[in-house]
Amino acid sequence: MRSLHYTMGISMVSLVLLLLAIGIVGTLGHFGSLGHSSHLVAGLIVVALVLLSAFSATQISARRPWARPLHIGINIILFLGFAWVSLTGWIVVQKYLP
Repeated sequence: MRSLHYTMGISMVSLVLLLLAIGIVGTLGHFGSLGHSSHLVAGLIVVALVLLSAFSATQISARRPWARPLHIGINIILFLGFAWVSLTGWIVVQKYLP
């Protein structure tokens, strides 16, 4: 179960960073600049939360009892962040559809 959790975490970090790169390149290519919607803010907050969650996961041990509750708390906030970035992303997608 632990290796599955690590695999899912590494996959999530990789996908979030890939989506960040795609979003930045796509937005710059289409609009020429960033910051046309709240999706950028939502995306950057999600990226920061994902990286913070990954860091806190690496700190979980018997010597660092603060790391597990921090990791769980960040993941709860991250759930809300994913909902926010999904909603703002849907609004962005509507701009591209005919």
